[in-house]
Amino acid sequence: MEVMDELMNTVEANKLFEAIADIAFIAGQKGFASGDSREDIAEFIRWAHEFETIHEDTNWDEVDYVTAMEAFTLNKLRIDLQ
Repeated sequence: MEVMDELMNTVEANKLFEAIADIAFIAGQKGFASGDSREDIAEFIRWAHEFETIHEDTNWDEVDYVTAMEAFTLNKLRIDLQ
């Protein structure tokens, strides 16, 4: 339990949780659903990890986070919908 409590309070974890929530929100707005909600969630978590890796060194004072997240997610949705 202590390890999970520590993880929940790390900056990295909070950034990942925010990315997961943003991806899920955007996907929901666009009506994305594969029919397997567990797989969709797993995919959103993978995407969030990818987004955070890509933007590890991004200065969010210079780059608009919302614009970057929307572009990333919409690109992923297009790839998966083809």
